[in-house]
Amino acid sequence: MSAYYDIYSVADYLEVLKTFTRYGVEGYREDVQLYFRGEPQDYGKSAGTPGIARDGWLQGNRESTLFRECERRLAHEFAGCSTTFEKLSLMQHYGIRTRLLDVSLDSLQSLFFALYNDPKSQVGDNCDSVVLVYEIHKDSVRNWHSDVVSVISNIAVYNYDNLDIRHLSSSTEEAARTAFNEDDSIKHLLHEIRAEKSYFGPWIKKDNMESIYCVHPLLDNPRIKSQQGAFLLFGIDGDKTHLATLESNKGTEIRLAKIRIPYSAKTRIREELNLLGKTVDTVYPDWNGVSDYFNRFYGKTPEEYYR
Repeated sequence: MSAYYDIYSVADYLEVLKTFTRYGVEGYREDVQLYFRGEPQDYGKSAGTPGIARDGWLQGNRESTLFRECERRLAHEFAGCSTTFEKLSLMQHYGIRTRLLDVSLDSLQSLFFALYNDPKSQVGDNCDSVVLVYEIHKDSVRNWHSDVVSVISNIAVYNYDNLDIRHLSSSTEEAARTAFNEDDSIKHLLHEIRAEKSYFGPWIKKDNMESIYCVHPLLDNPRIKSQQGAFLLFGIDGDKTHLATLESNKGTEIRLAKIRIPYSAKTRIREELNLLGKTVDTVYPDWNGVSDYFNRFYGKTPEEYYR
């Protein structure tokens, strides 16, 4: 991981991003795109960790049970979803733990999220915030309908065993690939995939399952469209009880840098974002966002906005 970059204004932030754009996160690379994620405090090594990887949710079949219970209890919400990835995206939207991580192509949106005091959060203003900057090669970017996305997404509903593939070969030679897809665990994963893609053949690659991909979703949600949202979709690290990490990722390298906003600079940067039109009602273009906007801003002085 790159060193921290401290900022004290929006101008500082843009200067750091200009450096990344010109020289890369850790040196120049071609065919890469920057994605951003704002977090209200610095979680250290666990920064940028999907919710499903916390508090033991990957143990046993808890992930698949969670998914199926959401499907069962909110069947009307999932009625318009044709793929498991779409269902995971919907779950993520409503705050359910998944193997997805929200990121954005909009750097200012992510800075807003780093500084946003979510009424549902217990994180206060007495800590530093961070923007995570991911440098992702185009070969690790997929659209929502991708077959690789289907493979990793359906790990979330797999409940046959721990899906331990450490003993299986990662060779791409035809004989080894055939043997990999003939393993009982992989056959059960294929069964789940074919529930959404009946034509799907036995061509799963081990390295794909142990990778992290950036996925561009359908822009069918006002928030996703407004926030230029995307997701990091995490595969496994050896078996289903461990998520892939940036270090274990078998796909194209994803580089990460942190931009830190010291707590003493938060008020100033919030005021600057407000001048740029980055307010809660534009970031959340729905009733919740508009309600939060009026509760937060109407009839208050700038110093009272974020108390």
